[in-house]
Amino acid sequence: MEDRSKIVRCKKLEQWLNGMPLEEKLKTLENGRLLTCLCCGFTVFDKEKPEDRIQRKCMTGSRDHAFMESEYYIILKRGFSGIVDVVDYNPPETSEDAVVRYFKNKRK
Repeated sequence: MEDRSKIVRCKKLEQWLNGMPLEEKLKTLENGRLLTCLCCGFTVFDKEKPEDRIQRKCMTGSRDHAFMESEYYIILKRGFSGIVDVVDYNPPETSEDAVVRYFKNKRK
């Protein structure tokens, strides 16, 4: 028997899931941690190559970035030109709750 509290009614979420359970869909998506520079606040994905991270110089002079892990992320959709939809969250919020929150708050 399915837990009624887990059922979410959101048309945009249902369209995105396309009949697949949320837990299964999340297993197919890229996820990880965001890295944020302690000096200037520049944020990158942890899956990016180190060469790509240093393309933009730290805004605090000629120093290199000092990255620290911050939030978790899930890339929901990629397009031709790059990432279209991404959601970030911090524990104790779960990835499922973050995706549901994202689609409930999505405007278009």
